[in-house]
Amino acid sequence: MNELLNAIGIKKLFSCCCLAFFLSVMAVNGQAPSKVVSGTIQDENKAPLAGASILIKRTRSAVTTDEKGAFTIHTGPDDVLVVSYTGYQSMEIPVRGQTVFNIQMKPGGKSLGDVVVIGYGTQRKVDVTGSVASVNSAVIRERPSPNALGALAGQVPGLNITTNSGRPGDYRINIRGFNSINASNNPLFVVDGVIGVDYTTINPNDIATIDVLKDASSTSIYGARGSGGVIIITTKHGINGKAVANYSFVGGYNVLPREIPLLNSTQYQAMEKAAYAYVPGRAYPDFATLEPSLYKPDGTPRYNTDWQKEVYKPTFSQNHNLSVTGGNEDLRYSMNYGYQDDEALLLLTYNKKYSMRINVDGKVNDWLSTGLNLSGTYFRERIQDDQVGALTATREVMEAMPMIPVKMPNGSWGGNWMHLASEGADNPVNILETKYNINNRTVVLGNTYFNIRLSHDLDFRTSFSGQINTNKNNNAASGSAVQRGIYQNISAGVNSDKAVYWQSSSYFTYKKAINPDNNLNVMLGAEWAKNSYEIVSASASNFDGNFYLWNNLGAATVPNPPTSSAYDWQINSYFSRIIYALKNKYLFTATGRYDGSSKFGANHKYAFFPSAAFAWRVSEEDFLKQSQTISNLKLRVSYGSTGNSEIGQYQSISSLTSNTAIFNGARAAGEVQGSMPNPDLKWEKTNQFDFGVDLGLFGNRINVVADIYDKETKDLLLSAPVPLTSGYETILKNIGSVRNRGIELGIMTYNLMGPLKWNTTVNFTVNRNKILALGTHNEDIFPGPSFLDQTNILRVGEQVGTFFGLVREGTWSTAEAAKAATYNAKPGDLKEKDLNGDGKIDGNDRTILGHAYPTYTMELINKFSYKNFDLLIDLQVSQGNKVLNLSYSTSEDRQTLANSYATVLNAWTPTNQNTNIAQVRLNSDGPSLRQDSHYLNDGSFIRGKNIALGYNFPRRLTESMHINSLRVYAGVQNAFLITKYKYGYDPEVSTYPQAFAYGIEFYALPKARTFNFGVNVGF
Repeated sequence: MNELLNAIGIKKLFSCCCLAFFLSVMAVNGQAPSKVVSGTIQDENKAPLAGASILIKRTRSAVTTDEKGAFTIHTGPDDVLVVSYTGYQSMEIPVRGQTVFNIQMKPGGKSLGDVVVIGYGTQRKVDVTGSVASVNSAVIRERPSPNALGALAGQVPGLNITTNSGRPGDYRINIRGFNSINASNNPLFVVDGVIGVDYTTINPNDIATIDVLKDASSTSIYGARGSGGVIIITTKHGINGKAVANYSFVGGYNVLPREIPLLNSTQYQAMEKAAYAYVPGRAYPDFATLEPSLYKPDGTPRYNTDWQKEVYKPTFSQNHNLSVTGGNEDLRYSMNYGYQDDEALLLLTYNKKYSMRINVDGKVNDWLSTGLNLSGTYFRERIQDDQVGALTATREVMEAMPMIPVKMPNGSWGGNWMHLASEGADNPVNILETKYNINNRTVVLGNTYFNIRLSHDLDFRTSFSGQINTNKNNNAASGSAVQRGIYQNISAGVNSDKAVYWQSSSYFTYKKAINPDNNLNVMLGAEWAKNSYEIVSASASNFDGNFYLWNNLGAATVPNPPTSSAYDWQINSYFSRIIYALKNKYLFTATGRYDGSSKFGANHKYAFFPSAAFAWRVSEEDFLKQSQTISNLKLRVSYGSTGNSEIGQYQSISSLTSNTAIFNGARAAGEVQGSMPNPDLKWEKTNQFDFGVDLGLFGNRINVVADIYDKETKDLLLSAPVPLTSGYETILKNIGSVRNRGIELGIMTYNLMGPLKWNTTVNFTVNRNKILALGTHNEDIFPGPSFLDQTNILRVGEQVGTFFGLVREGTWSTAEAAKAATYNAKPGDLKEKDLNGDGKIDGNDRTILGHAYPTYTMELINKFSYKNFDLLIDLQVSQGNKVLNLSYSTSEDRQTLANSYATVLNAWTPTNQNTNIAQVRLNSDGPSLRQDSHYLNDGSFIRGKNIALGYNFPRRLTESMHINSLRVYAGVQNAFLITKYKYGYDPEVSTYPQAFAYGIEFYALPKARTFNFGVNVGF
């Protein structure tokens, strides 16, 4: 790090910053003092408008109103307030010495004064030249969620947020498709100016606004970390006035929306008899004699257990939040406290979250202001679906035999191992109660800033941020679980890690209204950041009983070698942005960032990421200015470059790894070279073109935002194979490219504006991905997971998320016996397509089967309000995607080893030969276990995502109760699901963690249908 900083002359830069500070102190003497003004914003019915924007004209100073419609802002005597809110007429109000404003807005007007955060500053929405979308706190409050992503899903075209499973907060996110293969595709999260914050630590009730930066013009200000897009979260701050408190509660009752059809005991026994009959004359065992605890004397099963009902129990979730805000002209504060307890449907699966946030903003004098943001979050999470492919509870729900009870009459656990010839698995309730995987995580985030007003036109802002993230994982496998061994094989472990991140940012902002036709905004800054990480783990096995779990590893007779590791990375950046407005109609933006990272090779430590954008406010031209139809028309075009540095550490240099060997009967430790160096390793670069249209019609009662984009990522970071004679298998290199092209369309209409209000929002997204180049010779890459065979493929000319395998044509009929024999098959076996006609079925017959990502996605949101009632109906649509359900392999193709899907009732028989299901048989007969197109399902769906009805108590009633406001509401999330996807709980699913394993399921944890009830009280 020292060499890196010395190379850029850190001492000189520090001297310049000190000089700038002292000059600022001298410069403020002659400037006019500012004052704090406050007020409230109300709608036409005098109800408070939360999230309304108040901007000081021709500056970047802006605030938004809180839940009570209140605001406070610093102004000068000659300033003009620009007040705006979507669907209402914008207003310009001169300050003229007034300190308190009570503003009532009129519906149907322009909302061009809305303020968005654009990175190191804010800007009026009407002046934005890039593709930026904003979501305010009112939208977030309507959608109870464990974290910010749940509330944001579907609200922004081009932002794809999918729910992987029913585990609380299990999301996958990308903006405008996938750019990278070996590096991260996740967007960058910025919270109150702190870069790289984990979004799960943010309490949704703390959020004031979320701004999504999508095109290169808006994201290039973050340079090497912006290729995946940027999501900026601004938390709530204090207001000038009497302290106010707000309490909110949301309770949720979670139920399983539907069950997957499985064999019951009677059906299982019939299937089992057919399996024995696969070999003519083979006798069916006398289970009444062999297993009397499970079968009655007449041979029928004693039990018929519905394992889905035993494991997926209704649960209750709760969310409590308390906030206090207040302040005066010189000091404003906001304190928020939250407690969240989310329980999944799966037994003993939960996520508890305790959060606290304190934001303090102070005015030291007329030229200096400062602030402190401090937050702490503690998570305690028990995860029961952490493994994929093993005999986990989510798998055993499907495979546990129905004739097995949860517990026998003597209190002992039941399990498949009790039945002849079965796979000896435990029952899922046993697994859930005797397996522990508990994460305890604490995150502390702090940010402090100083803002110095050097002159009326020039500000200097410097901030320092720090984040400490500690995690302790406790795990144990205990109890009577047969597959994990009896008591002597009990294992336990503790894994602890800590990450420490700091960031220092300083920048100047110059704003100058040269004359009424020329406005200039220039920003120039520098930034440093470092992240350090360390981990240590210990484990042991062979305990005498399950009393200690992980609390006394020394009690085990078999200790495992402890492990530890550490790493760090650093980044140094310089950035600038110039915004120029000519006649308030022609808008120009130029941005550049120069980044240096310790992750890359000695020959490519630094890279430059520029962008440029132009916007034309056509509606301000004389030929449209008086139009009664077009109230707003802006054309935008941008082009720029962003980077991706999200790879592992020390990839560009040769590293050491520890190893052991046996010499003379004794183990000796040593180090060997673990990887090949690549001093030419450099950033992935994404170049993006964007053309956009912002259109408002009929006084902005119809608003349309449309974008067309084309982005290409070059110098892909790929693990390329090297000759084995080198002693290594791969080296990380920059080879390959990927393109994403797409269309985004957002439409918002105010259909009714009278006593009955109705507005509609439609967000529509289409993205097409194409791999342009891979490796030196464009070799196919199989990114995994591999299950029976490769599941998906990366191939030049195809898109990422392409499924790959054999094509199932059905089953061989008795009339095809002779032809089946040429493929070593017989009637009743699976019939796979011989694509190359070579007379055999092998890897050469695999082909592209379908794609994981949808043809298009759409969100349709309708809001109604009448007097004090409001109704929200939110529908989610996804069309054209496929789901690869690997669960078919074990729940359909392995009869008698475990329970099966009810599909086996349609298996091949001499009288039922037109089927895709092979003839049932014992495992010893050789199952027809093939991963092919039969595993692929249509993943299209329409979901009733959120339906909620609310009531705001009238003010006269709340005043009699000595409270400021009271709101109650009830609703249902995941209300209904229309889909052809049958043998999985939900088509929106991804079980495996790999980047390109989207749409691959192997016994996913189902999503709940949640019935909500909430209360909001203001004091």
